[in-house]
Amino acid sequence: MSSTEIRANDLELENILRQIETERPESVRARERTAFDDIAGPFSERLVLFGAGPLGKGIVAGLRRAGIEPLAFTDNNQNLWGKEVSGLRVLSPDEPAKVHGETACFVVTIYQGSTVRRQLASLGCSRVAPFAPLLWKYSDIFIPQSGIELPRRLVEQCEAIRACHAILADDKSRRELSEQLFWRSWLDYSALSPSVDAHDTYFPMDLLSASDEDVFVDCGAFDGDTIRSFNDHWGGGFRHAFAFEPDPENRAALASNIVEMGLDDRVTIMPYAVGNKNGSVSFTCTSSAASHLTTAESGVSIECRRLDDVKWSLTPTYIKMDIESAEPEALAGAAELLRRYRPVLAICTYHRSEHLWQIPNLIRSIAPEYHLFLRRYAEECWEGVCYAIPSHRLKRA
Repeated sequence: MSSTEIRANDLELENILRQIETERPESVRARERTAFDDIAGPFSERLVLFGAGPLGKGIVAGLRRAGIEPLAFTDNNQNLWGKEVSGLRVLSPDEPAKVHGETACFVVTIYQGSTVRRQLASLGCSRVAPFAPLLWKYSDIFIPQSGIELPRRLVEQCEAIRACHAILADDKSRRELSEQLFWRSWLDYSALSPSVDAHDTYFPMDLLSASDEDVFVDCGAFDGDTIRSFNDHWGGGFRHAFAFEPDPENRAALASNIVEMGLDDRVTIMPYAVGNKNGSVSFTCTSSAASHLTTAESGVSIECRRLDDVKWSLTPTYIKMDIESAEPEALAGAAELLRRYRPVLAICTYHRSEHLWQIPNLIRSIAPEYHLFLRRYAEECWEGVCYAIPSHRLKRA
């Protein structure tokens, strides 16, 4: 059965899983090896990277480990033109398109890349690739920390995926799981429904109603962007918020922005990571939303807390986690809180491919009474969130 035949069957989960379970291993491995080369053609090592941000920098570093030196960066940010990023000159899109449009592959190293892929094609670039198949090709360097997984490894997850599908609360969530599984297996973009409006990330007002008594716990508070969104969605009507942010520079920005929002009397900053242990852990500080727990010796020592062991002055009613793949450990460290109080949960699922089904399954194992939903707020697999909503918070039609 081909991917086209599966598409004709409306992406039924069992059709996709059956193909994953029965596809010959050598066929899967061939797809992993050749998906990028099929796009790049003879230019698989002559690469121009569009996007000189954190993702682009990480891909440059990985390519160099593979012995490949990209030709240049290009970017729509005029402030970067003429400068060097990671030792590569950043050009306006017109420049490399004129010089390399027919002799290089342009790899879009930004999230939400569909508009840029069309832009490059309109400039005459004959070979334009998303970054996902490049990560497949150099999987020993980029996977699994990139959020992308090799399709050959999905066969080990089929039963867990079936279990997740069975516990999701609505058709939209079940379709999202099926579409994601299809895309992650074949990188077929035609399978993906449009993403949900990013403005509502973490706050699905079609599923639940705001409460003036809400006590919000923001795990991975960064610079206060989610606190701002929470305050806007709730119209300023909430009781309190606890903002967990271990990165010192992020935390300074968070404190400043909370004062600027006029919320300093209703937000408590917690200088901790969250997980399933109390005590010192190793942490990579990036002064960005990408700061994360690490096992690397280069990390700094910061304090971690189990949410179950925090001395709460007010009981949490709404917990958000965007903590760069540490979500399962943090949920395990909050199991008693979930069982006893049933706060609404908004948990990111996109930092590891398998989190898409593992996180709903984990929540169900901790507190079976939750209603579970999946939503995605960006292209491809990015900005995915699992919502766990207790019955009393569900919005009724």
